Amino acid sequence: MKIKPKFFSENHIGSRVEWINNPSINKTMFFDLPATIEKTKKWYINIVNNDNRVDFTFVDDSENVLAMGGITNIDSNNNNGEFYVMVNPKLHGKGIGKSVSFWMYNYAFSVLNLHRLYLYTDDKNLSAYKIYENAGFILEGTLREHKFKNKKHTNRRVYGMLKSEWETMSWKKIIDKLI
Repeated sequence: MKIKPKFFSENHIGSRVEWINNPSINKTMFFDLPATIEKTKKWYINIVNNDNRVDFTFVDDSENVLAMGGITNIDSNNNNGEFYVMVNPKLHGKGIGKSVSFWMYNYAFSVLNLHRLYLYTDDKNLSAYKIYENAGFILEGTLREHKFKNKKHTNRRVYGMLKSEWETMSWKKIIDKLI
């Protein structure tokens, strides 16, 4: 299956709302629930011209939405950004998250020229942090009882990768054309 990146657009709001409200997504991610079209349109208006983030939608050849993700909190002074990804709940376990994640890591370092890419993941999201560790991200620490969800505090793991580490990765690719 060929996966194509696109910049997130208003056309993808419906899929985003559906996914965020799906328990297989929101059990390990932190969103203001329930997501609605109205709230997500407001979010989109706020992010569409925001230079501190870039958001993508990944589609197949038939334009079916496979995944969404991006780099947020881009700090041009310190040259770092925060990675996020979510995969269509109907397509979990098919390697799509890994493929789009590698593409975004490469985008972060080769297009945005970041020095450091970091991410947060729920301490119980074993499948996610195994992907990050296998990709070469380093566990930088655990934020103990950092988020309140489902009436209890939960730990979050912080992972990071430096550009110098990315340079040594076998999966490294220079993205030389923009979408």
